[in-house]
Amino acid sequence: MEQVLRKFLLKIQDTEGTPETVLTGTSDFFKAEPGSKIEPDYQVTEIENVGDGYMQDAAVVGRKQCGVTLISHLRPYGEPDAGVTPPWIKALRCARFSLSQNNGDFIAKPSNTVYTDCTVWEYSGDLNTGKALLQKAGNCKFNAKITLDPSGDNIGKIEFTGPGRYTKVANATQPNVNNNTVAVPPLTGMTVTINGDSDYRYLNAEIDMNQGVDLSIDPSETSGVGRAHITTRKIKFTTKVYMDITTTTDPMTALEGLTEGATNFVWGTNDAVSIFMNNTQITKITPSDENGVQTFDIEGQVNQNDFTIRTRGGSSSSSSSSSSSSSSSASS
Repeated sequence: MEQVLRKFLLKIQDTEGTPETVLTGTSDFFKAEPGSKIEPDYQVTEIENVGDGYMQDAAVVGRKQCGVTLISHLRPYGEPDAGVTPPWIKALRCARFSLSQNNGDFIAKPSNTVYTDCTVWEYSGDLNTGKALLQKAGNCKFNAKITLDPSGDNIGKIEFTGPGRYTKVANATQPNVNNNTVAVPPLTGMTVTINGDSDYRYLNAEIDMNQGVDLSIDPSETSGVGRAHITTRKIKFTTKVYMDITTTTDPMTALEGLTEGATNFVWGTNDAVSIFMNNTQITKITPSDENGVQTFDIEGQVNQNDFTIRTRGGSSSSSSSSSSSSSSSASS
């Protein structure tokens, strides 16, 4: 079994708290980056006794849960009206984001009223019939973190992490999928604004939704766990920028003055991917360097969690109805 031949699939659950059992294959394929994984996390309790000498009884296996990591490039999956929702956009719904379509874009925003969760399948790397191992994570909800690295790999990525209800490995056959080959847009020719100033020259940036995710306890389930809850959200960002004179960029004055301003990143043909944060505030500045050139490491927060990400491929109608409807709610 080879790592590179693994396959991930993600399906939105019809009912919150009820893992899916049937795959459609083609539309559920999640084109994942290396580092994506499902890791089992069994609760195992050792049984110790007093008076038995140096003895121990059989350990007890309790809750069956797992950690899920899914990493994807930030890219569209087609032109407007193509009808193909990027898998990373689907996963964002499970980070309590609403989803709508307008002017040829998919548009995702943080929401307090979306309760969508998903089931994730991981097939080990063997393409022969019945030779793959399959493990599954249900009731998944995520934190999401975006990285933009023009000074490194020059592409944008999004990473989803969170817990799930674990179903142990079984022998399986990998399903056939359609592999979308729309090119990943490089981080060149970008339109960038940081804290309201377009004169910053940035080398990299990270945006972390900073969401706590907790998997509830449900003793009535054989796994011992129920649905997931997103318990906090405090969106933060970091960026490395070149130092410049204060008449060009002045992050210190912005920090001291509690200045709020837009931080936006737009790139790719026809604005393939766009990130808008209207109310960002700088909270920390650390002098640093990049290959001997002086820089600032800037940290900040996104006030009111005012965040929007758009990507091409949605409906071109200016009055497209929202597709942000959440899964049917279920009890813990």
